[in-house]
Amino acid sequence: MRRQISSASLLFGLPFLILPVMVGIFTLFAHWLGDQAGYLLGFGFYWLLWRLMIPRILLGKAEFATILHDRAPLFSRANWPAALLWLTVTLVAVFMYTGEFVRAPPILILIAVPLATLNGCCEEILWRGLYVRCFPHNPWLAILYPAVGFALWHVAPQMIFPAENMFGFVLSTFFLALPYGYIAWRTGSARWTAISHSLSGILALSGSLAPAMLALFP
Repeated sequence: MRRQISSASLLFGLPFLILPVMVGIFTLFAHWLGDQAGYLLGFGFYWLLWRLMIPRILLGKAEFATILHDRAPLFSRANWPAALLWLTVTLVAVFMYTGEFVRAPPILILIAVPLATLNGCCEEILWRGLYVRCFPHNPWLAILYPAVGFALWHVAPQMIFPAENMFGFVLSTFFLALPYGYIAWRTGSARWTAISHSLSGILALSGSLAPAMLALFP
């Protein structure tokens, strides 16, 4: 009982804990290593601690191992609204980013593919998979609450490479998180959102991740 209470407390506090910690991490790493290396190492810290270790600890080994396994199939009669939403969100990303993607240098694409896949899978494990597994019967805590945390987190890496419109970018991630959360909640897993998120990241050349990596090459 005590463990359940402490786990729930961590889940509630997680969105507001990640932001200040990661702002400090990105700022510190950039100061020590320079912008590009600090940015990449900051993401590495985020992937390892928040996106992998924390869900593994809270869910346990067996549950964590199935976090990308559907409990209800997406493409089924019962889940047709979620399937339609998944197709819509994914196709919007394809239309938005394909033009830039096909004009990108091949080396940038090669770098973007593994980085975007890693980032997409890890983010969905944390912000979708963890919360839908812990709150399977509460859409507010499974969808809306982690959407707020997902949006707030995006302030942290902008300490190094800010978007042209930081508020607009953060707000857009909140509205992206809502359909992702619904899809994950309906399927009980982060599988399909991880696929869509990774594909979007690849087509968007993984935001600033791939350019930062490319800039480190002589």
